[in-house]
Amino acid sequence: MSLAWRRRFKLAGAALLMIASVLFKLLYFAVLVLLAFSSGMRSSSSSSSSGGDG
Repeated sequence: MSLAWRRRFKLAGAALLMIASVLFKLLYFAVLVLLAFSSGMRSSSSSSSSGGDG
């Protein structure tokens, strides 16, 4: 393997790591939003008679 190929391989690995971390953060954020949304829906639907500001 030449130096250029090694450098390209290193760049690709770094880019893959960056993309994977960004995707993981997006997935984590989506799960958090889904949990908050579902809990909010549940609390609002159960306490709609009392005004439910919480």
